[in-house]
Amino acid sequence: MSGAPVLMPLRRRLEVSAFGINCWTAPVGAPVIERHSEPDGDEEVYLVVRGRVRFTVDDETFEAGPATLVHVRPNTLREAIAIEPETLVLAVGAKPGEAFEPKSWEDFQIAFAQARVRGEEEARALLSEMLIREPDAWQPAYNAASFEALTGNADAAFEHLAPRACAGSASGAAARSKWRGLRRASLGPALATADRVSVLSWGSLW
Repeated sequence: MSGAPVLMPLRRRLEVSAFGINCWTAPVGAPVIERHSEPDGDEEVYLVVRGRVRFTVDDETFEAGPATLVHVRPNTLREAIAIEPETLVLAVGAKPGEAFEPKSWEDFQIAFAQARVRGEEEARALLSEMLIREPDAWQPAYNAASFEALTGNADAAFEHLAPRACAGSASGAAARSKWRGLRRASLGPALATADRVSVLSWGSLW
């Protein structure tokens, strides 16, 4: 297992559509829940299923073991570091007052897992579903571009990014041409996200 948190996609496996629910695990010393604050308004509850974690919620840090529930309100900083082997944390969340919509990052991480286990084309099919489902959102295009970059397909990566970068430009064709001319020089720093991508092992879901 790498140092990144590993997603166990319960929501997709159980076909839950009313709220987000997933399990996360990580090696000792690594974040099982990455540092973030849910600025879009999601409210979350975490349940430590096994192992032990060091939670940081806002300006408070504490340890939590099995059967501990941690409630975190929207736009509040949170992070959980695994401090015992085989730590497993269940995360449940949704945005109060709004119908739940799956987040594109979830499909992105599953796509990487499928690429490892089932081949890149099946992963691309999942990413294409994201692009169709959210044609005006930036996240699916960025995630698809990241996937192509990290699998060695620079041209395909920039094809996903160029329309967003050039949208609204008075000289769209010229802008796209200039964008393509920059691809070789700028690809690495723009999409160097490999160390933050969690790879799901389908064989370890249960």
